Amino acid sequence: MLWLQPATHRPNGRHHNHQYSSFGITQSLFSPGCKNVHYDLAFILDTSSSVGKENFEKIRQWVSNLVESFDVGPDKTRVAVVRYSDRPTIEFNLGRYRNLEEVKRAARNIRYLGGNTMTGDAISYTTTNIFTERNGARPRARGIQRVAILLTDGRSQDYVLEPSKAATAAGIRMFAVGIGEALKEELEEIAAEPKNAHVFHVTDFNAIDKIRGRLRKRLCESKSTALTLQTACFVFFCIVRQERKRCHDSLPQTVNSEMT
Repeated sequence: MLWLQPATHRPNGRHHNHQYSSFGITQSLFSPGCKNVHYDLAFILDTSSSVGKENFEKIRQWVSNLVESFDVGPDKTRVAVVRYSDRPTIEFNLGRYRNLEEVKRAARNIRYLGGNTMTGDAISYTTTNIFTERNGARPRARGIQRVAILLTDGRSQDYVLEPSKAATAAGIRMFAVGIGEALKEELEEIAAEPKNAHVFHVTDFNAIDKIRGRLRKRLCESKSTALTLQTACFVFFCIVRQERKRCHDSLPQTVNSEMT
């Protein structure tokens, strides 16, 4: 929720109280949540030997918990999972499951592989195989954002920069989640801009759930929502001064601080 504090100016030594009001803006505009933001969303999960079966169970649960943030359905958010080690494999594609419970059940049963960490290959595979109409992705002309969340616990044994650039060029917004020894520099090569909004790191698998809220917040944000909010602030927030209303030609400072 957005809070506005009254401002007081002293022209000619006199006090003039400024009050701001929303004039009918609903709370849903300020806190839209992921239920109003629909994606074609792919998880790219490291299942290499360094992860281990016990830790991979925590990844399964983390994915299952995170998808609860979304309104899952054919005309809403679609979810896919790619698992990788020596090579990537589609666990399920974007067109496979039609509701949240089906996706959560499938997430809890993702198979563990073991092997090496070929992250670059997994990114390329996701770009060319998951985000295609034959595997359930919607046409880019429909304006549905394409998002990939890659989770890894270590240095890739192949290059990630060029595959990540290709994913970005294909309209995919990449998030990079690193655990333990995952290199910050490599995570930044994978992630979309701005890096500080798309790179997440925790020290071990026991801490992975701590970033779920922060990641959900980033996922729930959309450029269209931000623009709508900004427009609403310009249109509706007015100064009441000497019993005369006039709309400000710039946002109050307290609005700016809340929006950043």
